[in-house]
Amino acid sequence: MTRERPSMQDLIGRRRRAGFVGRGDERAVFRANLEISPEDERHRFLFHVHGNSGVGKTFLVRELEQIARARGALTAYVDESVGSVPEAMAALCRQLAQQGHRLKRMEEALVAHRERRHEAEAEAAALEPDPQGPSPLTTTAVRLGMAGVGVLVPGAGAFVGAVDAGQLADGAARLKARLSARFRNQEDVQLVLSPERVLTPKLLDELADVTASVPWLVLFFDTYERTGPFLDGWLHELMTTDRYGALPANVLVVTAGQRLFDTGRWGGFADFMTDLPLGPFTEAETRGLLADRGVVAEPVIAEVLRLSGGLPVLVSTLAEARPADPDDVGDPSATAVERFLKWEPDPVRRAVALACALPRRLDADVFRAAADCPEDEADALYDWLRGMPFVGERGERVQYHDVVRAPMLRLQRRRSPRGWARRHGRLAETFGAWRHERQALRARYAD
Repeated sequence: MTRERPSMQDLIGRRRRAGFVGRGDERAVFRANLEISPEDERHRFLFHVHGNSGVGKTFLVRELEQIARARGALTAYVDESVGSVPEAMAALCRQLAQQGHRLKRMEEALVAHRERRHEAEAEAAALEPDPQGPSPLTTTAVRLGMAGVGVLVPGAGAFVGAVDAGQLADGAARLKARLSARFRNQEDVQLVLSPERVLTPKLLDELADVTASVPWLVLFFDTYERTGPFLDGWLHELMTTDRYGALPANVLVVTAGQRLFDTGRWGGFADFMTDLPLGPFTEAETRGLLADRGVVAEPVIAEVLRLSGGLPVLVSTLAEARPADPDDVGDPSATAVERFLKWEPDPVRRAVALACALPRRLDADVFRAAADCPEDEADALYDWLRGMPFVGERGERVQYHDVVRAPMLRLQRRRSPRGWARRHGRLAETFGAWRHERQALRARYAD
């Protein structure tokens, strides 16, 4: 017998999720949007959740997914486990099939894409015979696809910048010629070179059938700082142009990442978007989560507030141990720092990020003094640091967000008190020298 009303377990589960996530305003805005017809000008087709690592973006996205399903929506969730537009489409197909809506024609097209890609990799290997296999250039070109001769689609990242443009264009042209000779028709060639151009119209055709029988289809794209480089342009064209065909109006898109949306690309479409910036929990939200975990002693709560800075992931981590005494509350700084630098494998950059947390504000000169890096690398490292999500502009200078800076400072102080003192001393000497220079200049002009 089908249950129309939720069970006690369902209701308890919902309340616990809500208690963990908090974010009552954000959930209310999303829920209200599902009650507004797409034809209504108040309806929003795109939500973007953003904030520093650890603020609970993924937990909120998962809660929004539960809200959508409770409203009768079909949902699909994509994260950094996919590495291309076709892989994202395949993830959508799998999840819709699990909910009873199989996209058979799309699945067949994806199988064809994978088969043609493998054939193309063989052709790429033949271009540059090597007993160790195809070169990184040709293999990467095949796996990522190309938007025209010699131009890799977004997602190739630093690899493309390291490849000679002439070499890339020549290799791409030769590969395209071999594929045209090998495959039966031009669509097979495009399945390798520009798979989204072939696959997306097929996806939209099948989504039209699926969405005709459900109130909503909600697509969630998480960890957008990783997936956005290859998904953002595709999503923009999908939602705002008719290049691939018509997207059903009852499709709702939710993206979540550390950065703001690209205003250069999306700025003209603010009237159909909702921006959901997430910061640390308020004190009331932190206390609510701790109470839900049975942590009610005021000295313990005060220590958690101090150490976590209201960062949801840290509050949750500390609460799970259910400390009964302030001394039982461990310092979560290492956990926090690891999350902030999760996607950065370069040990030099990680060290620079930690060292530059010491000054309250940074410019290029302060950066050089704090980072203590080779002069020929300083400009590139400073530009990298300025682009990190936890670094914000403050006039002509930049500064770390407080919720990130505090655990970075505690971590360094705990790991090496002498190193901590030495770095502070070096900065103090540098600032002192600059102050003396300014005083000397003032005195000279005064005379």
